[in-house]
Order: sequence, then structure tokens, then C-alpha cells
Amino acid sequence: MTQQELVLRYRKNYGLSEAIGAGHVATHREIETELTRRLWASTPVDRWQVFDDCYTTLYKSLPWLNGSGTESRWSKPGPWRRLLKRPSRILEIGSGSGELIRCLASLGHSCVATEITPERGERHVRDVPGLEWRSTDGVNLARFEQPGTYDVVISSQVIEHFHPDDVRTHFENVRLVLKSGGEYIFDTPHVGTGPHDLSRVFDLERPSFFHLREYDFRELGEIARTAGFTKVRAILYRHGSNIGPIKSQLLFRYYTLIDYIFSKVKLSHHTERAMRRVLRFALVQSNIWLAVEK
Repeated sequence: MTQQELVLRYRKNYGLSEAIGAGHVATHREIETELTRRLWASTPVDRWQVFDDCYTTLYKSLPWLNGSGTESRWSKPGPWRRLLKRPSRILEIGSGSGELIRCLASLGHSCVATEITPERGERHVRDVPGLEWRSTDGVNLARFEQPGTYDVVISSQVIEHFHPDDVRTHFENVRLVLKSGGEYIFDTPHVGTGPHDLSRVFDLERPSFFHLREYDFRELGEIARTAGFTKVRAILYRHGSNIGPIKSQLLFRYYTLIDYIFSKVKLSHHTERAMRRVLRFALVQSNIWLAVEK
């Protein structure tokens, strides 16, 4: 891969302008490599502080990333108007630059935005009607919120950033802060189509940077059920099309069957990724989007 090709891949991955060059890519790789090492070395005792420090350092050191990213696809209501048909009390985990939660507040929902670092979140959501800002670790939510407070908890492109040891705790805490019958609606990259972090730029087979782990439908469905959620449904939606949102347990079973088949066939990662691109015609998505109900 030439340096120019590398820069183009980097710009595309993060939605960046032509002002970004090879020096930006090299700086990003150097900083995130060291910070990723620190994230993995963190312990349950110091994890919030380490994650806070690392994410604050990342966005201060790489200001061109702050405000970019996949959350930009939620700058308009899209499927959310149909997914959330009544005014709800909503908590978002990892609000990023706040586009999704600002969108939901504009629809009349009562919303709380959260981030691990003010460097990423708070400055983007100040003075928005119907929207509060809070700082949390994203995992131990019951330390920050009263039990049974929210109709809906949401996250978009967040779970893959948690330390894998914390993911079940995260789901357990989401369940605690939800009202009876409440839903956790979240999306996260599918491991079979990744990696989706900086690793993708360098054509690595598995995430090696801030996506500490990417998952499949089977794994996340099992984690949700183990955490006490009673119903798991997949959501089908295609941006820029008339497909969805369709929320279905049958669809979830279909996706888990696909994951099971791939686990047994044991293809190379590049082959699996190519096959999953073809399977988009069979409504298999590159992104996991689930709604799990308390």
C-alpha cells in the first residue's frame, strides 16, 4: 500500500478532509498504540481514570477527530421517529459529539447525554432544550442514576470500546436503570466485517487499537440474556432506502444462524468479510443493531 493510498483510507475511515495528510496518520497511530496499551493494562480499580485520561489525551492530541465519526449518520431523525413512537426518558451512553441525542431531544424526548471525557462530549451539547449532560464511565451506571429511571437507554458505536471484562457489567447496569419493559437499543460493528477502528486503515485482520473487542450477534445476545434481559430483537434499517426499521426476534435468530455457520466454516478473515458484503443482498448487515427488553 502506498502512502497516498494509506492517507485516502484514513480520510475515508474517519470522514476527514483533504487537509489531512501522512503526518496526521503517523501521529494518530503512534498515540493510539500507546493509549491502547494503557487501556488493556487498566484494572477494575483504576479503569475509569485510565479510560478518561486516554480518551481525553486522544481528542486533545488529535483535534481533527473531535466531531467526526459514524455518529454523523444520526444528524437527522431517520428511523428513530418510528422506533420511539411516544415521548420517552432516554439515556445515551457515549454521546460523542452529541448528534444522535440532540436529534432525539428535537423530537420531544427528555434526554440525558453522557461521555467519559468532557473533551469529547459536553462542549457539543450545551444549551440544548430537553437535554442534560453528565459524565460517567459508561459501565457502572447505577452509581450515577436511580434504578428504574429510563424508558430507553441507547448507545451507538460504544460497546466495542469497553474493556471486554466490563461488558456484562455494562448490560447489568443498563437493566438496573431501565423501567420495567424498557429497552436498551444499541448498535456496534460486527466482528465479521471489521476491523472498524484504526486497524482498518492498515488492513489488519482484527481490531488492535481503541476497539478493544468487536462482537457478533450470538455473543451480544448471550450477554444480554445473562444480564437479565428477557427479549432480544434485531433491527433492520438501511440508510438512504425505504427498508426498516424492522425490529424482530425472528430476524435476530436469522443473524445468529449466519454467525453460527461462519463460525463452523472457519474462513480467512478477508474471505469472510468479502462474503458478508455479498450477503447484504440477503439483508445481512455489516453492523449489529439490537433492541433488548427488560
